Amino acid sequence: MKSASLLPAIAAILTAVFLPRPVGAARKLELADYYRIETAATPAISPDGRWVVFVCNNTIEAENRRHSELWLAPSDGSSPATRLTTPAFNASAPRWSPDGKLLVFRSSRAASAGEVEPRAGRGGGGGGGEGDIWFLRMDRPSGEAFQIAGVEGMPIFSPDNRWIAFTRRTPPPRAARDLSPIEKQLEQRFKGRMYDWMNVRADGRGYLPDPRDPAATPPNELYIVARDGGAPRQVTRLGVDVREAGWRPDSGALALIADSHQRDEYSYERADLWVATVDGEIRRLTDDGFEYDSPAWSPDGKSLVFRRRQGLSQVIQSKQAHGAAVDIYRMPATGGTMVNLTPDWDLIPDAPVYTPDGSFLYFGAAVGGDTQLFRIPAAGGQPQQLTRGERNLGGFSFSRNFSQLAYTAGQASRPADVFTAKGDGSNEVRLSSLNASWIEGVDLASAERIHFPSRDGTEIEGWIMLPRGAKPPFPMVLAIHGGPHGAFGSAFDYEFQWLAANGFAVLYTNPRGSTGYGEKFLWGTWGGWGKLDYEDVMGGVDYALTHYSIDSKRLGVTGYSYGGFLTNWTITQTDRFAAAVSGAGVVNWLSDYGTADIPRTKESEFGGSPWEPASNALMRSFSPITYAGRVKTPTLFLDGESDMRVPIVENEQMYTALKKLRVPAKMVRYPGDFHGGWPPWDMVHRYYQETLWFREYLQ
Repeated sequence: MKSASLLPAIAAILTAVFLPRPVGAARKLELADYYRIETAATPAISPDGRWVVFVCNNTIEAENRRHSELWLAPSDGSSPATRLTTPAFNASAPRWSPDGKLLVFRSSRAASAGEVEPRAGRGGGGGGGEGDIWFLRMDRPSGEAFQIAGVEGMPIFSPDNRWIAFTRRTPPPRAARDLSPIEKQLEQRFKGRMYDWMNVRADGRGYLPDPRDPAATPPNELYIVARDGGAPRQVTRLGVDVREAGWRPDSGALALIADSHQRDEYSYERADLWVATVDGEIRRLTDDGFEYDSPAWSPDGKSLVFRRRQGLSQVIQSKQAHGAAVDIYRMPATGGTMVNLTPDWDLIPDAPVYTPDGSFLYFGAAVGGDTQLFRIPAAGGQPQQLTRGERNLGGFSFSRNFSQLAYTAGQASRPADVFTAKGDGSNEVRLSSLNASWIEGVDLASAERIHFPSRDGTEIEGWIMLPRGAKPPFPMVLAIHGGPHGAFGSAFDYEFQWLAANGFAVLYTNPRGSTGYGEKFLWGTWGGWGKLDYEDVMGGVDYALTHYSIDSKRLGVTGYSYGGFLTNWTITQTDRFAAAVSGAGVVNWLSDYGTADIPRTKESEFGGSPWEPASNALMRSFSPITYAGRVKTPTLFLDGESDMRVPIVENEQMYTALKKLRVPAKMVRYPGDFHGGWPPWDMVHRYYQETLWFREYLQ
């Protein structure tokens, strides 16, 4: 098909957007709808269970940015949610004090002297307004946001409400070195970069300062300050980042996570569990090369539960054929023998939370394409699923006595809203309907869950979304998720709705490597991205062709990140697809090893480094560029120029190969964009270009 055919395609899209429609009739989804969608996130239920604060995320199109506000709703749904923070500033990360009198949140606003509580300290106020931590008095109606002097990081309230703990960057003392005149001149004129460390880049952050030097990369140390403000007192002096601190029930100590090997560039994450008293006495509880996170105290303060997995350095050194299982463990708070509480559970638990009486542990987990709430007896046992339905739940927040919980829930045809339920998951109440009028006015597609066998008989889960207002047989786009250790599920996806609105069926699946289906399934791609996972997605295509009215001559394939890799791989393995759209996809594992910010993926899942013969051969054999000579599929490449996770040089290689082979190819580059977090205008442009490409070759 020639380029001139794009003109009617563009006209068709724009006509669908701007033609008037009968009053009361649902219209087709528009490009501009991307800017109209709101989503709920991060619910925080008050300790007494009466109120829920949540984040409302939206987009300000004119300013090309995303925006967030805090909203408040009664937990029983007796009245509509109302805006709690001013729309003039972003607000996020709400958290209640234990007595329910204060709500803390992050905000980008600036403070005046009158908005800071007395006894000012660094970054906490004194008229400076340097910090982004703000408070609201929830026991006083219509109060203004304020800052507490000395609070310089996200507060962690002590159970007795006397103290606030937080972490902040703490550079070590360092004497300045006087530069000679010529050194000063050279320093002023030099605009480049110099480094002699290994980890020089990170996606979303750019080029990094020296991670080995605490002066260049100051550690986050733990501090405490009086609840009413004052001068903060440093508790830890570990020289590495402290995170996930949590108070002991008697408010005398905090459990925390820290990786003492953080400054060692040749050690991957292996953070340990520590306990620090308010007087600064620190005790290390673990040091076994495993990775620990999410510590939680038992109500009596005698034990800790946490998540534990084998450290990546151990995984790589042992050259094992799978990654590390994640389990919940318990150990005495003074250290000692650990007990695995989920040894026979095959899924990945989120952070555990104790019930007040110490009888149960609650946690979320992905199960298939859904995310649900589970609990286990505190002594261990089979997890019990508390919530149901084809939905993705998240942000679980519990009242003090666990009689109420709040969470978000979304579906394929509805963005996430906020709900409450009893502690056992019953009596659900909807607290928000952020997109109610928009959903009523737009003809959205529904998704049908499907299950089908792969080539080796393994059952694979997926979904198919049929187009709105189109005549069968339909063109179909196979969509592949990122990861590979991620998953599609019961969640709203604008891209899929946009494709369906433009006449395409959309097939999206969870092939081997996806989360939510057990350990064997999760590590099914280990040692061979593009083998079993490719067979899985193609099994989905065959199933769709057999069970739905799909035109086998008008198939497309698309994906981003790992999905971009598998798209690139797919077009080298088959000519069944008439068009492809690849976003940020690896094509050459050897070049990706030295240019991406995560060489660990190759060292673990491909068995080693490029200079090791076996892993070199494996990387070559699963690099799409190796088989570029087979490609016949017209392909569009979409990449951020600042991507450091999958640098743009990857898709540039495949683009060059296809042009040399005279296969239709096009590249769209987005300056300044990293691997994720693209600004709204670029996302809309990307979706538009994707649809134009599929229209040209599939319709």
